Amino acid sequence: MRQRGFTLLEVMVALGILAFVVMATHQILDSTIKAKEASEETIAELESLQTTFRLMDQDFSQMTKREVRNEAGDTNPSYVLHGRFELQSQYDGIAFVRDGWTNPISLLPRSELQAVGYRVIDDNLERIYRIYVDELDGAEPRSQVVIKNVEELKFEFLDDKQKWQEEWNKKALPLAVAVTLQLKDTPPIRRLFLTPGDGKEQQASSSRNSNSTGQSQRREQDSTQNERNRGGRG
Repeated sequence: MRQRGFTLLEVMVALGILAFVVMATHQILDSTIKAKEASEETIAELESLQTTFRLMDQDFSQMTKREVRNEAGDTNPSYVLHGRFELQSQYDGIAFVRDGWTNPISLLPRSELQAVGYRVIDDNLERIYRIYVDELDGAEPRSQVVIKNVEELKFEFLDDKQKWQEEWNKKALPLAVAVTLQLKDTPPIRRLFLTPGDGKEQQASSSRNSNSTGQSQRREQDSTQNERNRGGRG
């Protein structure tokens, strides 16, 4: 029997079907790769946000009333250094002293206090810190990029009257700190962090203590004088 081969038309149809299958497979593979990359970027961004807010929670929850001296030996007027473009930041910048920087049995030549801060440089949110709290040695702070593509950073402070303040110039620690962080192509995220502070001026409390101490001293003096007078009359 004579065998019959494929015609040219049949070959062209087969090649067309094969090309369609290859093209469809390529598009599916390309879409899968893009979806995987987008998913990995989203996961990495979420992990960076979690790391950032975890660091902030550790820092703000251990804020302490420690005055910082500059190179001239002068102290800052507030325990919290904050302002727009502070620390050379593109947006808000903040600096303060926190406790609880572990130093087991004082093995390292430093205390357990740490001067920390947050700022945005070149669209990167940086956590900065110094080995020693005071700036007497003139050393530049060390920096750590915690998240990228930042478009806004803002801090707010809760005072003792339960009101949010955009500036904090008190000689006291706020009750809480609100952080608004916005990344590229995302809506702003606002997080609240409690602090050990009560929002009250230290001077006011010390003044009340001095007044009460003065009153008690005057009462003791009056009591002593009365006893002397009674003794003289006897």
